[in-house]
Amino acid sequence: MAIYYDNILLSNCTFDKEEKIFSLSNDENDYYINISYIPKLVTEEEEYKPEDYSVFLFENNHLNAENDAFQLYDKDKDERIGWIFPISILESNENDFDRNIHLNMYKLVVYKILLSNSFEYRVNINEINKSLSLSHIYGDDTIICILSKDKISEGEFNIHSYYPCLAIYGYFEKNNNKLVVKYPNNLIVETYRNKTKLYIKKTNNNILKLDFVKKLYCNYLKTLDHHLIRFHLLYQIIEYLITENFSSEFDQLLTKYNNNEITKNNFLEKINEIRSERKNIRKIIDKIKLQTDFEKQVNTDLKRTIKDFLRNFNIEENEHLGDLIYDMRNIIIHNYREIKDENLDLINEISYLFEILINVVIIKSP
Repeated sequence: MAIYYDNILLSNCTFDKEEKIFSLSNDENDYYINISYIPKLVTEEEEYKPEDYSVFLFENNHLNAENDAFQLYDKDKDERIGWIFPISILESNENDFDRNIHLNMYKLVVYKILLSNSFEYRVNINEINKSLSLSHIYGDDTIICILSKDKISEGEFNIHSYYPCLAIYGYFEKNNNKLVVKYPNNLIVETYRNKTKLYIKKTNNNILKLDFVKKLYCNYLKTLDHHLIRFHLLYQIIEYLITENFSSEFDQLLTKYNNNEITKNNFLEKINEIRSERKNIRKIIDKIKLQTDFEKQVNTDLKRTIKDFLRNFNIEENEHLGDLIYDMRNIIIHNYREIKDENLDLINEISYLFEILINVVIIKSP
């Protein structure tokens, strides 16, 4: 993979430390580009080895300012596993991090990896035999995530297992699907800008194995910005969990019935109980343990906005978030034609908060 011009791989990479210039060329050396290294250069004694790190590319329409650089901590281990920052921080020494020794060591590694022909991301450039910037090659909207292989080596590592958690902060994989969605409020920025650390947690359940969920994070949530479409897509996670819960509870009931532990009438009554979508949504919500202030704020705001919306339809007000989501779902599915234009901004806000909740549900589901 790596950097191509007219399908020709620029496979040779050299670095002139005196001039602080990376040079890339093809095997015949008739095509080349130069990339200036702008950050403070670390000494050889301080240098990290590129082979000890993995780099991933993301986009974020909210935490994308030059100073939106964060240490990434594994929430389960409470230890730093890397950094995440916008590409602009690699092309300026006029930010809050230009003298951060640790980050400067990461910066050189990032340059070396991004310009390596082994980097698993193909870039096609249309200019040759001249000096280019790193953002000219990768795009000025690129967010860099660099992780220490030593810190993520336990078990089989897959960056996709962190996607639901990264999405809470607004980060999505950079790919052919451009991130066009902007959330209707500044909750992410207000909560996390000026922080120094972001905590990410691996998702260890089977939901991420679904092809739909992969597309949800790599395509749908990035590109489909209509509130109705997004709500339907996100509700599919609820539907999946309801089905899983029903299957598990039904198998338990069936075992009890086959062992003569319950009567046929009780068996049929219990089946009707576990089929209730309203009750099943309640069960899903009850299993979520809201821990961070951000999660609690989302829970509070989601309740408030759904209540505000439902008052337009004379629906009995509920306090349980599961009931509110179910009532909201019924309006969206069965009575969307009755929704007035003045309520659309409210639905947009609900969809965003619902999205954060779904991310939390995916992360915390067993």
